[in-house]
Amino acid sequence: MLSCVYILLVWSVTSSLATEKNCSGESSNKSTESPCLWTMIKQLVSLENKLNEFMNLSNQNNLAINKIKGKLEKDEDIKTKVKSLEDCCKKQKAQITSLVSNFGTQKRECRSMQAKQSAMISLLKGNQNKIMGMQLEINKLKKKSFSCPDDWVTFSGHCYWFVYRNVTWNIAKKNCQQKGGYLAKVDSGAENSWLISKLQAEVWIGLNDIEMEGQWRWTSDNTGIITSYWQYPEPNGERTENCVNFCKKTCQQKAYGWNDLLVTIQQDMSVKNNPKLLQIKCICFFFMFAIQSTSLEFIQCIF
Repeated sequence: MLSCVYILLVWSVTSSLATEKNCSGESSNKSTESPCLWTMIKQLVSLENKLNEFMNLSNQNNLAINKIKGKLEKDEDIKTKVKSLEDCCKKQKAQITSLVSNFGTQKRECRSMQAKQSAMISLLKGNQNKIMGMQLEINKLKKKSFSCPDDWVTFSGHCYWFVYRNVTWNIAKKNCQQKGGYLAKVDSGAENSWLISKLQAEVWIGLNDIEMEGQWRWTSDNTGIITSYWQYPEPNGERTENCVNFCKKTCQQKAYGWNDLLVTIQQDMSVKNNPKLLQIKCICFFFMFAIQSTSLEFIQCIF
């Protein structure tokens, strides 16, 4: 388009020059008339108009070129964005593929866990039914009338046998075992107070530290003490006194409390103003209610 305008402009200028030449020749002949001048003016006006058209066309071409450049730049930007989007889509596709794979794995694991859970629930229900059955049996056993043997006293589901004769701790322990029980274990303050209320003399109980000095344990189940009821400043026998009794008069106290003594009374017990044959008694007891069946009665004693 631009080249066409340029050719037209050249042709117009050439044509004007030719006309001017012709007019010069004629003017010499006819000086009084000037038709060539008017022709040149018209051609110049026409040339100016064509020049303006050329400028307008040139401006339009520049605008078109700028638009094309802008579109090309936009196209490049779009291409870059499209490439970025394609890369992003590829990454997301890979992530989705990985998520689908993980979901499949987790789904299989979830089904496996559900199967295990169902099995556990079935097992728990079975155990619950067994426990309920055992509880019913226990309740039935508790409802059955139970009486302690002759010479035994009942307290809190146990039977106690108070034996008042002069024995050492080992003999008291042996006698209780022969009765099918153990030297008594004091499990609570209420039990300790009840035993004291029934005492007629000082007696052995099942607490000792024979195996390990300072670690007091019960003969019935070899458990340690949780709470204690020692007379002040007991226990103070260290390695020489390893067994425990309820003591009051011998300890020069107004109420019964725990005291550590020798397993077998020795002459050196005079440091506590105890005679050679200390008047120590015993108490035996056993549980009133069987836990598993009536044929398995757990028996304990105190001497």
